[in-house]
Amino acid sequence: MSKQDIIPEAIASVTYTLETPNGYNILFTVRGDSGATLLEAMKQTIEPTLVKEGYKPQIKSFGAPKVAKPKEYSDKPCPLCGARLEKGVTKEGKAFLKCEKQTFDFKTKQRSGCPHFEWITA
Repeated sequence: MSKQDIIPEAIASVTYTLETPNGYNILFTVRGDSGATLLEAMKQTIEPTLVKEGYKPQIKSFGAPKVAKPKEYSDKPCPLCGARLEKGVTKEGKAFLKCEKQTFDFKTKQRSGCPHFEWITA
């Protein structure tokens, strides 16, 4: 019989994702009899001890931050309102021009503002 079979599952637990003082990434799980007791221990004992011992929160990075691509505009104005025509490309690679005053609501799938839109054909 293993310890896992003998020790019952904890009512509350918290897992810290940490970097050790030597730079290793670790998971550190603390279990408790109640959420309130565990939260108090986190505040009074666990976290101050981790900081004192030189442990740091592990910073997770999921790639480079997204940088908005600068908008490109056509040389010709919108034939309906005279504003600039914005160049764009769909996910499928089809090029288009749309009035810069046009907006699209992705939730309702509706356009508003100037309705001018045209496909660019080579």
